[in-house]
Amino acid sequence: MNSNGNRFVLLTGADGLAASGNGCGWDAVQAGLTLQRQDTPRLPRLGTAAALALWQAANPLVQDDHGQLGRLSDNRQRIQFSLDRQGHTWLTLLAERDPADGLAPDLSGLVLDEVDAPAATRFIDLHLGGSGLLAAPWSDGATNHGVTLVHLQRRWQQRLALPRPARRAWVDAQDRVWLLGDGELWLARGGPLPQPYAPQPGRFEPEVVNPDPLRLLWGQALPPHAGLLGLAASAGRLLVLVRLSGGDSARMAVLSRALNDDAQSPWDHHTLPAPLPLATDIAALDDQHVLLLPPLEAGPTRSQSRDCALVHLPPTGAPRGQLLSERWPRHSEAAVRFVRHRDNQPRYFSDDGVRRLYRLAQARFAASGDALIDEPLDAGTPDTHWDRLYLQACVPAGCQLAVHAWAGDLPSLPEGAPDTWLLPQPALLASPLKSELPFASATNEAGADSGQTTLFEVLLQRPTGAVRDLRGRYLRLRLRLQGDGRHSPAVMAMRAWFPRFSWQGHYLPEHMRQQQAGTGTGPATDTAPANGADLRDRVLASFEGLWTPLEDRIAAAEMLLSPATAPPSQLPILAELLAQRLPAAWPVARQRRWLASAGARQQSHGTLRELVLALDVLTDGAVRRGQVVPVEHWRLRRTLATVLGINMDDDAHPLTLGTGRSGNSRVGDTLILSDDSAREFLALFAPEVASAPGDQAVVQRVFDETARRLTVVLHGAARTLARSVAEALPALVPATVVWAVRKSDHPFVLGLSPLLGIDTFLETTPAPQPVVLDRSRLGRGHLLRNPIALSPEHALPVMQDE
Repeated sequence: MNSNGNRFVLLTGADGLAASGNGCGWDAVQAGLTLQRQDTPRLPRLGTAAALALWQAANPLVQDDHGQLGRLSDNRQRIQFSLDRQGHTWLTLLAERDPADGLAPDLSGLVLDEVDAPAATRFIDLHLGGSGLLAAPWSDGATNHGVTLVHLQRRWQQRLALPRPARRAWVDAQDRVWLLGDGELWLARGGPLPQPYAPQPGRFEPEVVNPDPLRLLWGQALPPHAGLLGLAASAGRLLVLVRLSGGDSARMAVLSRALNDDAQSPWDHHTLPAPLPLATDIAALDDQHVLLLPPLEAGPTRSQSRDCALVHLPPTGAPRGQLLSERWPRHSEAAVRFVRHRDNQPRYFSDDGVRRLYRLAQARFAASGDALIDEPLDAGTPDTHWDRLYLQACVPAGCQLAVHAWAGDLPSLPEGAPDTWLLPQPALLASPLKSELPFASATNEAGADSGQTTLFEVLLQRPTGAVRDLRGRYLRLRLRLQGDGRHSPAVMAMRAWFPRFSWQGHYLPEHMRQQQAGTGTGPATDTAPANGADLRDRVLASFEGLWTPLEDRIAAAEMLLSPATAPPSQLPILAELLAQRLPAAWPVARQRRWLASAGARQQSHGTLRELVLALDVLTDGAVRRGQVVPVEHWRLRRTLATVLGINMDDDAHPLTLGTGRSGNSRVGDTLILSDDSAREFLALFAPEVASAPGDQAVVQRVFDETARRLTVVLHGAARTLARSVAEALPALVPATVVWAVRKSDHPFVLGLSPLLGIDTFLETTPAPQPVVLDRSRLGRGHLLRNPIALSPEHALPVMQDE
């Protein structure tokens, strides 16, 4: 609501700007409504029979996090890996021996055994996913079917029997194994215990030794089809590429279901366009966009037509997929199946190794397009006078953006209403403001097509007639976008204001106000010129649109003085007013919290309270979470807690956090065991009675060790903040106090964890750290783990984006 009491309806995001029409669509990369790309995909047109022959002979490929390739051996009886990009040399994958295989033939097989298929069977498919789980289904073609699972980090392997052969396998991010048969889908999960466990008859044993063994959870029938082609999964959907007819027909469809544990989840059936060539594999970009891999042709067209097809799968209720006009070219082709990686990004095997698949950057857009916003804007009151429309958009040079509008008391146009009912609005006017809202930033600062987001304004009105008010409860909008083929306008957000605050109706005499009624909600058939009152009202509305944002900024000027609402560019100025300095590298949220706490910190400057407040802001709340604990050394003295007359409340004590009830521990600070301990206790309890030279020395030593000393303990995730804390302490701690920063691997309460021998902080147990030469200690939480690699001894760090 602005200073005149007007309100607005906001449209933003893919849902708010959802539109129907032709030539326009939502672009997730640019985060705006744009013209659709019109790149003509150069798809190869290999015959169906030849493509099926390549599909049947294709060897599945996987790639680990270190660039090593994996495949099935030529006889399909072993899993192999290669250390070079082109796959010239292949070695057999090794893992722990499967307990079901019995005794090993030799010592080497007992330590690490070759991963091979059971006797008389052959591997069918291969997939790598999840936490490093490799799945390879196998079958003998008769009665013996199953899948072999190998964990590349833990190096175990196990087999699971299946009722029928699985043609494709997929391991999702949760290590669930999806197995696809000719007419059925199975879900399996589980694995062995982290360490071998041997039950003993002389002790109590758990009823279930392994709570999550490898098992088959359920099976689900597939919808009818003529043959399987590929299997893929996105974050939320499982996608199956199938054929719809036999022979030379290339008709295909995508079957999809939710990626969940429900065996009754329904299948969606999306028929693919007929002109598509037969694809031999499928990859998912998201839940509604898939890439299809058609094999390249032989001959001179092999280097020209080498794109993958991008298909949009609409939501449930729209059964036909749509081929999108985008190009996803390949460099060359050395395999007709996608290379599977744990990150689920589309990769293919070219003549020079594995490559990522990217959309062609140079775009071609439609020349023009119309986008009718699906949802009408509701003012809530009939006969509302709609005022103006603000658009945050990017309009590159050579492009145009126009608005058409219709208003009425019904949510949609009358049945059979012609397209002319949507009335063209005046040309958009660019505003120097980022937003008409006071001190607000644009929805998308970066804009689109390397341009800048601009605020555009249009005064809503009828194009002709004596009275040109646009009235009605509902407002329907249509955007018309025009481009030059290489660039496209992009609309990121729209705000429609209502009702109009008429200066003429509020400030001028009654005889100068509008005396006529409007011409209704139909098309612009009234060609009469605007009467004087209407012209005067729209002229004054133009001035009102200029002055109201300025009035709103003046009315909201106090926002500039509040750390919570001031624009980010205003925060350094506000800090100077408070005698503060804000590091430019700080996040905006931290700068706001620092300024908001300035008053409380100045009231307790130089004390522990200010230190706690400042560290809590610097560490984004780590002090409140208990991850950063400032400890004054004198508080390490707990003996006074047992003396009568002393306050026993320790709620604010950094050592015990309210859990202490006595100063005694297992040995006890008040249990005197020697003369030296007695002197130390005397120094703590009553230093004024120490008279002997030895006693005075002990008192002085104890005071030197505990007085004016401070330690800031960082544990858990706060260990990464050590540098920030150390840089801030000189300005927060008095110069006479000696301070230090200490890091701990485990969460603990200082006064309890050493005494009880358990973790006393309610937090997720930190993951073990890798072994570091000359730093790790035996039995202190560091583990030597295999990398997630086909060959751990050859694993080297590589760039993920080839």
